[in-house]
Amino acid sequence: MLGLRYYACQRCETVFALPAPPATCGCCGAETIEELRADSTAASYFAPVEQP
Repeated sequence: MLGLRYYACQRCETVFALPAPPATCGCCGAETIEELRADSTAASYFAPVEQP
């Protein structure tokens, strides 16, 4: 199984969690996709929110 990596569109700032980089942004169609650093907080962006 492939691990997820985190990518961000530089135009609309949408973040994706995918095993491979998308060719274009699924939201705006831009080709300005960059991988987020492993030491960033990207994983917490996708973490479930705890309910009180």
